[in-house]
Amino acid sequence: MGETMRVLVTGGLGFVGQETVRQLPLDGVNDRLIYDAMSGQDIRDQDKFREVVSDWKPDRILHLAAIARFADADADPLLAMETNVVGTRNVVQVASDLRVPLVYASTGSVYMPIKREPPITEDFEASGNSVYGCTKYMGELHVMQSKAPWIILRYSHLYGKEKRSHGLIGGFLDRINRGLAPTLYGGKQSNDFLYVKDVARANVLAVNASWDKWRQIYNIGTGEELSAFDAGKMVCGVFEYSGGIETREQRTVDPQRFVFDCYKASRMLNFRYQYSFREGLEDMKHEAGKELSDMASGKERAA
Repeated sequence: MGETMRVLVTGGLGFVGQETVRQLPLDGVNDRLIYDAMSGQDIRDQDKFREVVSDWKPDRILHLAAIARFADADADPLLAMETNVVGTRNVVQVASDLRVPLVYASTGSVYMPIKREPPITEDFEASGNSVYGCTKYMGELHVMQSKAPWIILRYSHLYGKEKRSHGLIGGFLDRINRGLAPTLYGGKQSNDFLYVKDVARANVLAVNASWDKWRQIYNIGTGEELSAFDAGKMVCGVFEYSGGIETREQRTVDPQRFVFDCYKASRMLNFRYQYSFREGLEDMKHEAGKELSDMASGKERAA
């Protein structure tokens, strides 16, 4: 199967999508097709999506497309609903009708508000307490109705070079790069930080999973708990910032503790994170340095 597998990736030009598409050819996937709104292919148009799937005949659909930022979902709840719920329903309907196995990228935000003491297992109650979290959970409900095999991956807090200007890491780096003191909201609350290269690896493992691993939900994280204060300090250290940090009141949307139990994904998908938080930050710094070097080389060649 690995020698001939074809994977259609919705949202393949996004933050997680780009890294996943880079990794897919390394794991037995012979061909992949990117389906992304940035190239004019919108999952809200079911007829068009059905036409592409019918013509290309993928062996798997990896559904990453979403309004994936809290701020964007809050600013335009209708667009979040149309994309994360109606769009996902369209993808599921096509996958179900054409019997194409579907891997759906979800989020740990569906566990909010957390009503039990972490670590969070897959049997914790899910609902969501934000526009983003609620719409992603509604997407999950559609996925679970598919007549084709499905896998749901609930990601913990993702970070990486392309996730700029938001989240704790992106927010810190954005302000540091602009010569401003980074802003820390709260500090005692904890999170489970997952590097984008690890989440891409989880996507690839799910796509390649044997049939006995399907129709399951998996937590995808590190299982390591880090406070926002310690995470912020580490960001400053790795990126060589020695100035002050502005502290503000903790946001109500942030849980006091968030950390995954990832045993199920480890046992059934053979997934285990490869990047510690510091290693992920170091790799981000290295990747950013390469990007600047490549840009400089391009300018020199142009000149």
